[in-house]
Amino acid sequence: MELPGGNRRTVREVLALSKANSPGLIFLSETRQASNKMERLKWRLQMKGFVGVSSQGLSGGLALFWDESLQVTVLDACARYIDVRIVDVANDKSWRTTFVYGEPRVENRHRMWSSLSNLRAVSAEPWLVCGDFNEAMWQHEHFSQSQRSKSQMQAFRDCLLACELLDLGFSGVPFTYD
Repeated sequence: MELPGGNRRTVREVLALSKANSPGLIFLSETRQASNKMERLKWRLQMKGFVGVSSQGLSGGLALFWDESLQVTVLDACARYIDVRIVDVANDKSWRTTFVYGEPRVENRHRMWSSLSNLRAVSAEPWLVCGDFNEAMWQHEHFSQSQRSKSQMQAFRDCLLACELLDLGFSGVPFTYD
C-alpha cells in the first residue's frame, strides 16, 4: 500500500503508531490518494469502518478509520472535512466529531469558518473538532519567517468563539513537517 506520493515509509509509520496505541479512530488528512486506495489500508490497520474523500490530484484527501468498538455515522463529508456522529456502545456515550483539513489558500479560509459555523448549528450534542485548520490563533504559534495577518488570525478566533470551541492545545512537535 502506498500513501502520499508513493511513500511506503509513511504507511509503515501509520501502521506502527496504530499498533503501539490501539486507537479507536484514525484520521488522516492530505492523503494525496483516491478514497478507494485509502480504504485498502483499513484491513492493515485492523479497523472495521472507513470513510474517505479522494484528493484532487496531489492535493488534499481525507480518510477516517474506526474499530468495532464504535458505531460511526457519517453526517457529511467534503474536501475540507468529515463530520460524524460516534456512539461508544460499551460506555453508553455519543458525540459528534468533525475532522478537518482546513483551506490552504488564505483568501478562501472564510469558507472553512462559514462551514464550521453551519456545522455547529446541526446539533447540540457534545462536539469535538480536530485536525489541521491551516491557521494559527496567535503569532507565536505560527512558525515562519513571514508574519500572519492579525485580521486572518482574528477571523479564526472569532469562528472558534462563535462555534463555542476551545483550543485544547497539542503535545509533540509544534509543526507537521518535522
